[in-house]
Amino acid sequence: MSLEDRVLRGELEGIRPAAGEVSRLFEAARRRGEAAENATNHPEIRLEQAYEAILNCALAALRASELRPTNRPGKHLVTINTLRETVGLESVHVDYYQILRTLRHRALYEGAHDVSPSQAEQAAAEARALLVRAGRWLEARGHISIP
Repeated sequence: MSLEDRVLRGELEGIRPAAGEVSRLFEAARRRGEAAENATNHPEIRLEQAYEAILNCALAALRASELRPTNRPGKHLVTINTLRETVGLESVHVDYYQILRTLRHRALYEGAHDVSPSQAEQAAAEARALLVRAGRWLEARGHISIP
């Protein structure tokens, strides 16, 4: 589904980002990505931080596109799905991010979820890869500078 279709459906709305908003969102994604990489953190925390890094990347890309999710249920689902249209992410990655969203939701609202170290590592690796891809995409559009 195109971003324009999502606007027509009321999932997204057009609005210019505030000064520095895109870079702040991306910096938050980087910090969360670092926390996901930290093997001394509990696997559940690492998975949660990887998901948050992914969500922040998706939000940064949306804001760079002068869009944001509307304030209605399912906005995380919508935000992550837009990675296909913004940074051109393949569906296999977006589908995995939706699995992370579900795991995070269960952990948050239903209590602790058993996350293995290998699950946490996979989530961290996915977040790392998206940070690189989204960072290049944002830099190419003049929203951030990567050293």
